[in-house]
Amino acid sequence: MRDLLIDKNKQELKQHGNVEFPFRIGYEDIWQYYNGKFACHWHKEVEFTYVYQGKMRYQVNDKIYELKKGQCLFINANTFHRGEHINKEECKYFAMTFNIHFLANEEELIYKKYVLPVIYSKNLSSFVCLPENKLEKKIIKQVKYIDKCYRKQNLFYELEIKEHLLKLWQILWEAFESEIEIDIDRNYYKQLIKIKQITQFIHKHYAEKITLQNIADNLHISISDCSHSFKKFMKESIFEYILHYRIQQSLYLLQDKELSILQISLKVGFSSTSYYSKLFKKYMKMTPKEYRKLLKN
Repeated sequence: MRDLLIDKNKQELKQHGNVEFPFRIGYEDIWQYYNGKFACHWHKEVEFTYVYQGKMRYQVNDKIYELKKGQCLFINANTFHRGEHINKEECKYFAMTFNIHFLANEEELIYKKYVLPVIYSKNLSSFVCLPENKLEKKIIKQVKYIDKCYRKQNLFYELEIKEHLLKLWQILWEAFESEIEIDIDRNYYKQLIKIKQITQFIHKHYAEKITLQNIADNLHISISDCSHSFKKFMKESIFEYILHYRIQQSLYLLQDKELSILQISLKVGFSSTSYYSKLFKKYMKMTPKEYRKLLKN
């Protein structure tokens, strides 16, 4: 069992390749994560997730998908996303991530003409490629071929991967050209920045009493704007998010045998041990004591 490594702004801390070769493929099983779900996070890399066994529920910003075997999900850079099992079914998939500057540098025409409009297109925060669609099938084929190159790592595999990433990007344009906004919609990304500011405030003050007024005052926006924007993107209220985050933080503290359940509940912002235990069981399907026993075993 494991959790994603994310910072206080929800940015994933895991390296997606390195400076010399900013590309990575991770092979995942949804049940490697606690309760078959991974936390909401974002990263600056573009991602293509291909499901090769089972199915899963995946949320990207305000869109929710049911990904099935043979389908591929495009997740744009800097978007919030999370995933979970469906009816306790298994799901195995690989996530291909790469830095957009791997395609071209910011000074290049290719970056300005073909990369930037996709990255800033609100209509392309995400999309699912279906094998039944001719052009989308080509995208899936490219993603699978790049995966093959990555696994085999034959001579010149780095060049081959970059060659086929550029081809993949070209097919993406051919398939979704009508969705790509040449005039960048900066208002959409202002909304995303607002959500990141809200989560940053929560992560800094989760152990304290937090009200909507606190958050709205900190961001210099109205309570209604604060609440509506968050619910639209995260598909849960700010209050629900705070509770969920407190439970997540308690998982790390439960590893410390010196801390009592009461101490942990107070450290993560709960005033009542019984309420903490009740919520813990709701989210984790077990009590804090049972979770500790699981860690011990």
